[in-house]
Amino acid sequence: MAYAAVTSLMRTIHQSMELTGCDLQPFYEKLKSLRAILEKSCNIMGDHEGLTILEVEIVEVAYTTEDMVDSESRNAFLAQNLEERSRAMWEIFFVLEQALECIDSTVKQWMATSDSMKDLKPQTSSLVSLPEHDVEQPENIMVGCENEFEMMLDQLARGGRELEVVSIVGMGGIGKTTLATKLYSDPCIMSRFDIRAKATVSQEYCVRNVLLGLLSLTSDEPDDQLADRLQKHLKGRRYLVVIDDIWTTEAWDDIKLCFPDCYNGSRILLTTRNVEVAEYASSGKPPHHMRLMNFDESWNLLHKKIFEKEGSYSPEFENIGKQIALKCGGLPLAITVIAGLLSKMGQRLDEWQRIGENVSSAVSTDPEAQCMRVLALSYHHLPSHLKPCFLYFAIFTEDEQISVNELVELWPVEGFLNEEEGKSIEEVATTCINELIDRSLIFIHNFSFRGTIESCGMHDVTRELCLREARNMNFVNVIRGKSDQNSCAQSMQRSFKSRSRIRIHKVEELAWCRNSEAHSIIMLGGFECVTLELSFKLVRVLDLGLNTWPIFPSGVLSLIHLRYLSLRFNPCLQQYQGSKEAVPSSIIDIPLSISSLCYLQTFKLNLPFPSYYPFILPSEILTMPQLRTLCMGWNYLRSHEPTENRLVLKNLQCLNQLNPRYCTGSFFRLFPNLKKLQVFGVPEDFRNSQDLYDFRYLYQLEELTFRLYYPYAACFLKNTAPSGSTQDPLRFQTEILHKEIDFGGTAPPTLLLPPPDAFPQNLKSLTFRGEFSMAWKDLSIVGKLPKLEVLILSWNAFIGKEWEVVEEGFPHLKFLFLDDVYIRYWRASSDHFPYLERVILRDCRNLDSIPRDFADITTLALIDIDYCQQSVVNSAKQIQQDIQDNYGSSIEVHTRHLFIPKSVTTVEDDDDSVTTDEDDDDDDFEKEVASCRNNVE
Repeated sequence: MAYAAVTSLMRTIHQSMELTGCDLQPFYEKLKSLRAILEKSCNIMGDHEGLTILEVEIVEVAYTTEDMVDSESRNAFLAQNLEERSRAMWEIFFVLEQALECIDSTVKQWMATSDSMKDLKPQTSSLVSLPEHDVEQPENIMVGCENEFEMMLDQLARGGRELEVVSIVGMGGIGKTTLATKLYSDPCIMSRFDIRAKATVSQEYCVRNVLLGLLSLTSDEPDDQLADRLQKHLKGRRYLVVIDDIWTTEAWDDIKLCFPDCYNGSRILLTTRNVEVAEYASSGKPPHHMRLMNFDESWNLLHKKIFEKEGSYSPEFENIGKQIALKCGGLPLAITVIAGLLSKMGQRLDEWQRIGENVSSAVSTDPEAQCMRVLALSYHHLPSHLKPCFLYFAIFTEDEQISVNELVELWPVEGFLNEEEGKSIEEVATTCINELIDRSLIFIHNFSFRGTIESCGMHDVTRELCLREARNMNFVNVIRGKSDQNSCAQSMQRSFKSRSRIRIHKVEELAWCRNSEAHSIIMLGGFECVTLELSFKLVRVLDLGLNTWPIFPSGVLSLIHLRYLSLRFNPCLQQYQGSKEAVPSSIIDIPLSISSLCYLQTFKLNLPFPSYYPFILPSEILTMPQLRTLCMGWNYLRSHEPTENRLVLKNLQCLNQLNPRYCTGSFFRLFPNLKKLQVFGVPEDFRNSQDLYDFRYLYQLEELTFRLYYPYAACFLKNTAPSGSTQDPLRFQTEILHKEIDFGGTAPPTLLLPPPDAFPQNLKSLTFRGEFSMAWKDLSIVGKLPKLEVLILSWNAFIGKEWEVVEEGFPHLKFLFLDDVYIRYWRASSDHFPYLERVILRDCRNLDSIPRDFADITTLALIDIDYCQQSVVNSAKQIQQDIQDNYGSSIEVHTRHLFIPKSVTTVEDDDDSVTTDEDDDDDDFEKEVASCRNNVE
């Protein structure tokens, strides 16, 4: 992890320059050149002991230097006089000079060791040519994939006359080679093609061996003559060439000119783990993505490998076998490995049960290690900048649906991401996630309704590889209770004395980490009350999960290296409910000295739900120069009026749950690069701020959410306080706040929309969530936003019997989500939504139908319906049919549940809903609905 450690030090130097204004660029550039050397030689390192020792030295120096630069930069930032500042700056220069001298010397040793490894490296190539008689391998049984096989067989044997490259892509062990082999040996293929040839390419390939293999000969001829001979051999004849296990686009470039296009239907079948390689070789044509097997296919394969070969087994073995097949996660190689282990154990039920308890561990500890060897190739072939991203997944639990937003928040503060010109660090993180997906190391769990990746995951067997490599590199260490503490004491002791990452599950495990030097401590699970002292002196990432603190933990204020802080604050205020006694500020105030955490980039301060009280935040929280993400819970600021010494927070990207009292132009001038904003408050906050809203200075804002919090009783700020400040003690408002909604629209709305020119003009996404009770006609203001693509209306944000879209409608809108809003008639034409792509309707129980004119929206691709009346479903089906009849294209219509009005419910059936089977994709839709809900949250 030397590359990641040096990258992290470079990030720290960059942050120090921003914080202090000191010119440290020469140190930054020197480290950049040293990192390039590490990156270049990293690919040949392998497990060489000499390089591993040198890598540990570089990591230790880089992390120690980071901590020292952090401390002195903070001293310079907080210095009260020139002498203190100068002393701190001198320390920074001295520390960096010493560190670079040490790293430079170690890198030179690294290069010398790498050169000696090249000299000792055997000259044999890892590319193996497989002659035709070796293609059929009885142990490679293909189960499932019948539809995929027929589709690809048709693509190879039919289609156009021009040469085509057909690509198969998928993770290691998923069956790409097995499918290619079956296609290669199919009688239809054998009779179709005049020549068939196959070569397997590994990570380190040799063009010469590819050519010799495809020509089925040995020769001393130069490579260019072999390439010419192969081209002449293939020219004029219909051929099928299988290129198996190719890893890079460069490897394809080296051989592709050997395959002539004679316009006779020749084909090249290519297998790879990398989507980029597949698309590149196929000239952009979509590759075939191998899927994991379902349970029936998994059990069928295990049955063939064990029960059909080894004779009769009792039903107990079959029951355990089915559980084992399920736990293999649909990966054929894992099932094959498990079958081999089980066959060696014979009919020993206790051994079968032991394996069934932890299948992924059994696969990873297989004595022959064939599964781990196959998967490890994918990890070792990763470029240096992606290896720490892959290892970071060891932080998460098995089968967890990992939020992409969470990764995008965590990776930048961890320090191992490269900065790229023209990209924000969040965009770099998103690119890295997509690269890992393309390399088949992680997979997509859910998409948001906008079509972006919402969550991802990792196969259990790949996760075992990830855990093993992360532990070996001391990158992530997982603590799993006292038994694990004892069995892994050495590993844990090493992690506590190094700047690794620690994942814990329980509060008592947090106590074990008190003297840790770890840079990251992430806690999973929660719902416990925590009063422990936080004394992790070097920690940079501290995520305490869902555990709650009765008072704000003052120990946080001494964690000066913090980049990321997430904690849950739940003071005990029951005694003050209904009382005339003021709530003491010491209970609900956030300390003024929070601003001393000058490196903090992400600050999440959560309240439990429901909450009857707000946070009281110091205005100093807006003087933290590195802040990028601020999620505050329901809150008020002590003072929000800009002052002369107030910093402009150029780095702030996301501001969550800002009280509507502060939505003024003068306030927003402090955040010129803000991209996401959520305005959050109780009804009184919105009603008392109607004339303040001015978002026009948020030039970079792309997502804006208005969210109404409606507790039944709450402690909220009265309008008597000047300028929205909270100088007076807060008292609980004991009367019930929640009132019945006036669906007739006669009561005044909670929110009045500002004029169009008060909205940010680059806004792409707008959400209204809560019982604002605005009239549908008010949406004409929203329709004037020039770049709006996403509109989400939820929880009766707008009400009224009829929504008649007027004027130009929504000229650029692509995604429309209506969730639990009161509407009966929807009047609109295709001209009002000319670019609409997706419509999501959920809990619109009074809606009569979708406008039929939507059949003329040529961009429409999807209508999702949940808990609406049958007439809405009928109108969607009619639109689907009209599009098919009029334009010859198709759209998807998904239906999950129907709402049955009480008036038409029979005596025998008094349930409000009934599940339909009108769409075969119900399971996918359930996930889609879940992702929509998460997206709205």
